[in-house]
Amino acid sequence: MKKTEQYQMALAAENSLQKASNTYNNLISELTEGGEETKTDLIITIHDSIRNLSRKIEAYLQEQISMERVVDEFVFEYQVLEDELESAGAESVRTKKFTRKLLSSYDDFITKVGGKKKRSLIVNRDFPDVDAKSKGKAYLFWFVGIFGILGLHRFYLGRIGTGIGWLLSGGVLGLGALYDLFALSQMVDEQNTYNELKAAKLKQLSQGRS
Repeated sequence: MKKTEQYQMALAAENSLQKASNTYNNLISELTEGGEETKTDLIITIHDSIRNLSRKIEAYLQEQISMERVVDEFVFEYQVLEDELESAGAESVRTKKFTRKLLSSYDDFITKVGGKKKRSLIVNRDFPDVDAKSKGKAYLFWFVGIFGILGLHRFYLGRIGTGIGWLLSGGVLGLGALYDLFALSQMVDEQNTYNELKAAKLKQLSQGRS
C-alpha cells in the first residue's frame, strides 16, 4: 500500500474511532440511566482500547511512529478486546453488540492496511518474537549516519517521524544528534521494554485461550 493510501486509511480510522468514542459515551449514558453496571472489565477495556488506538493514529499522522506499528497496535487491541468479550459474563446485550462492531472495524483496518500477514496474527495467534534492539547497532547507526545527523539510529529504533526530521534538519542543526549520543542507550532500553511487555501480554492472552 502506498504511503498516500496509508495516510488516507489513517484519517478514516481516526474518524471511525471518534464515532466509536461517541457511541461509547452514549452507551455509558444509557446503561447509567437504566441502572446497569458501567465499570465492568469489558467496558473498561473498550474505553482503553479506543483511547490507545486514537493516540497511535494521531502519532502516525504527526509522523512520530510508523504505520506498521499502528497496525501492530490494532492487532494487539483486537486480541485483548476479543478475549475480554469471550470471558464476559453478565454483560448487557448492547455492550456485547458494540464490542463486536468494534472488533469488526479493527479487523477491517488490519486487513486493508496490514495485509494477510498481519491478519493471520488475529486468526492463528502466530505471535512474532520480541524484536530486541541492540545498543551496539544503535550506536553504529549513529556513527555511520554522520554522527547522528542522518537519523539512521532513530529509523533503527522505529522512530520514523523523528528520523525523517533529523534527516531533513541535519540532526536538528547537530544539537539533536549530540543529545542522542548521550540518550541513545536509554532510548534502546525503552524500546526493548515496550517490545517485551507487548510480547508478554500477547503470550499471556494466547495461553489464556488454550
